[in-house]
Amino acid sequence: MTVSGAEPGTDSEVPTSPTNAAKVFQWGLAAWKDEFIDPLSTEWAVSDPSLVRNQNGMLTLEGTATSGTVSATVATHARRYGRWEARVRSDVRDSGGTPYRVVWELVPGRGDRCGDGITLASYSVGDPVAAMDIRTRPGARFTDDASLDLEQYAWHTYAIEVTRDHISWFIDTEVVMTERRPEALSGRWFRMRFRLVPEDGARMDFTRMQMDWARYYTMARPGALPIEAPDASPVEFTSSC
Repeated sequence: MTVSGAEPGTDSEVPTSPTNAAKVFQWGLAAWKDEFIDPLSTEWAVSDPSLVRNQNGMLTLEGTATSGTVSATVATHARRYGRWEARVRSDVRDSGGTPYRVVWELVPGRGDRCGDGITLASYSVGDPVAAMDIRTRPGARFTDDASLDLEQYAWHTYAIEVTRDHISWFIDTEVVMTERRPEALSGRWFRMRFRLVPEDGARMDFTRMQMDWARYYTMARPGALPIEAPDASPVEFTSSC
C-alpha cells in the first residue's frame, strides 16, 4: 500500500496541515504525552543515557559503530487499550557500513520476554516501505507494509488504535491496516518503545532516530471517521517462550 503526505524534514519546518491522526479522527486531549522540551523525563527507561536524550525539542536516539541496540521505553505508563501516536524521523551518516533498523513499537508492560508486541513502523533509512506487525503467543504474527518516503530527515506520524475487537494502524492520518481476527488480539498491557537495532555481524553506520512528540489517548471518544482498511497477512514467528 502507498501512503501520501510525506514531509521533507528540517528542525524549523512547521506542518501546514494536520499530521496527526488524533486531530483528524477527533480523539480528544492526550491522557499522557511528552513533547520532549525539557531534559528527558524519568518516566523513560533508556539503554544508555549518553546515546538517548532530548535534543532541540526532540527525543533523540543515536546508534554508533559499536553501541549495539539503543532503546527508550516508557517504563511507567502501560495500558491495555487506547491510541498511541508519535511523529518520527531518522537519518544516517553513510560510512560504507549498514544503517540501523528504526523501530517504533508497543511492547508488553512487564517486558518483552516472549517477543510479542505491536510494531507501528520498522525500516532502515532509505527503505521504500515501513513494516507493521502484531506478534502474539504462541507464535502467530500478522504483518503488512506501507510504501513511504523514508529518506533522510523525512517526518512521518505513526499511530495505533488498540481495542477489544480490532487494532488499526495510521500513517500520516491515513488508516492503512485494521486487524480483527481474535488470534491477533492479545489483550496485553502495552507501553511504547523506540529502538535502533543493528544487523548481526555488520559494521554499522551512525544512525539517528528522533521523535518530535509522543502521546497516548484513551478510547473515551469513538473517533470521527471510519477505520476500515485491509487486514494483515498471517505468518508464523519463533517465540522466545
